[in-house]
Amino acid sequence: MDWAALRSEHVHAAYDAETRDLHLKFPGSAPVKHANIPPHVYRNLLETDDPHFYYKYYIAPSRVSQGRRQPVSVASYTMKLVLLLAACSLLMATSLDPDHGGVFEESELRSN
Repeated sequence: MDWAALRSEHVHAAYDAETRDLHLKFPGSAPVKHANIPPHVYRNLLETDDPHFYYKYYIAPSRVSQGRRQPVSVASYTMKLVLLLAACSLLMATSLDPDHGGVFEESELRSN
């Protein structure tokens, strides 16, 4: 991957056309990776007179975190869903009027 200088001091960019990954080097920081960037966006970044503006508004939102992503745990989401459903069921059960055994007459519903 070859690094190209932008029209900005010390900022360089590299683009992988196969993976559509864009890497940018800013002064004093590690390279930043952006995923799924179309080729025309990279070309526009190279040609623009204000690469900082173009980067901020068109590329920055697609930044990929450099940290390791934890694998999604299905068990964790299942447990959260079970707890949410249990809480909803408990709220619904306790909100029913105990004087009517949880059953409301049609006339009572219309009066509210």
